[in-house]
Amino acid sequence: MRILRQKSEDGSVLICVLCTILIVSLIGGTVLFNSITRFNAASSQVRSWKESACAAEAGGDLAYAEIRKTVFDPTHAFSGWTNVGGVYSYTPPSFGRDNLTTTATVDAFYYDSSGNPWYRIRAKGVAPVLGLRRVTMDDRIDASTRGDSLLRKIDFKYDHFVAAYGPNGDNVGKAIVAVSPPQIARRVELITAPVTPFDEGIKVVNAFYGPGSAGMIDSYNSNNGPYYFCANNPSDPHYNDSHSGAIGVDSANFNLGGAIWGNVTTNGGNVRPNSNIHGTIDNNVPFTIRSYALPASLPLPLPSLTRITGNVALLPSTAGSASNPNFYVVSSFSGALTVNQVGTNQTYVDIHVTGDITGSIDVKPNVHVKIYFDGNVSVKARDILNESGIAGNLQFYGISPSDPTITQSIDIASPGNFSATFYAPSADFHIDGNPDVTGAIVCKTFYENGNASWHYDRALAGQGERIDYRMVSYVEDMR
Repeated sequence: MRILRQKSEDGSVLICVLCTILIVSLIGGTVLFNSITRFNAASSQVRSWKESACAAEAGGDLAYAEIRKTVFDPTHAFSGWTNVGGVYSYTPPSFGRDNLTTTATVDAFYYDSSGNPWYRIRAKGVAPVLGLRRVTMDDRIDASTRGDSLLRKIDFKYDHFVAAYGPNGDNVGKAIVAVSPPQIARRVELITAPVTPFDEGIKVVNAFYGPGSAGMIDSYNSNNGPYYFCANNPSDPHYNDSHSGAIGVDSANFNLGGAIWGNVTTNGGNVRPNSNIHGTIDNNVPFTIRSYALPASLPLPLPSLTRITGNVALLPSTAGSASNPNFYVVSSFSGALTVNQVGTNQTYVDIHVTGDITGSIDVKPNVHVKIYFDGNVSVKARDILNESGIAGNLQFYGISPSDPTITQSIDIASPGNFSATFYAPSADFHIDGNPDVTGAIVCKTFYENGNASWHYDRALAGQGERIDYRMVSYVEDMR
């Protein structure tokens, strides 16, 4: 016998099936919507956020390379950049698979006591934003919930930074600037500081011989007064300044006689702890000392001094400054030069000697002298008279010969003492007798056959001609 199902039951099943399909569809739609939103934020917006930072840092790297050229290749520094009022700017073509763009500006915002410029880099990186024009997944922000809209500054139609703060972020020149396609822009600021040569007492390229058995190398800080020995007295207030008489050798050739109150580093040497070295020893410290060239930033030479023969008393017409000194070019230096102070002003004089130096120099207090020499130096220690006693006030720079097989020479004999610095990476430095020296030296080889004492002045660490640049600050403008 056949049993017939009531038609009302068929209708109920159909309704249940349709409701189930609706619920599953709603769940699937919600999941798909959230997935698309999360994919849009994670794949497009987060990627663009990170890529814009990479683009900004790429602009910073380009600018940093140009800054270093001011030392190593000054004739080509900032070639192709726009210079408006001393501010250099550059916008290279877009790069990368996602067509990233960057803009960098560079300006010298500060000059140190040696006249070396410090540079500020401001770089902007822009990455296009693809996908949905929705800021993010969560726009809420209250005491219990923090949405992430504020983390990503997305410009869908207009550049929010220019509109709110102006193109330079100083509230000047605010404007509504349209963008297409949508973008994320990030801005970074970097500060570069000059690297100066006198961070150690003695630094040599090839070999170090000395000091003699009765000589020594220690340190002090001229900012705290004149030198006196205190390296063996921990209770002295200047004891901490007395153990920085460091020696660095970019080879294995190290020969020691007297005491060293500081660290010793070599490149492959075999220096072992002993009673004469009062510091750490590291035989695996290579470094690079590049050849030295006459700075391109020097002003035009003054015609009032072209030779130094006989007795010459130099009194510049103006005091000058560290960044704009009185500059002279002389063909010979065999006489006695006295450099006088202009009034009561700190006086700055730079001299380029195109030949050898065999004469004497007397630098009066409050006078700062830099001597660049193409040839060799052969004098007695008493011929180097720096009346201030501050080594940074008398600096010698050996210009490396164009032929790298030629070695300069610096020979200093007794009697006498002196305060000065030498930066001559292509020179063999030779000192005889027992002069007492305050200052620092960078040379090709250092040889002492006497008992001279060297006192490194820690105040020199930030002084002297720039030999490179380094990054000292990195911040991001999060506005």
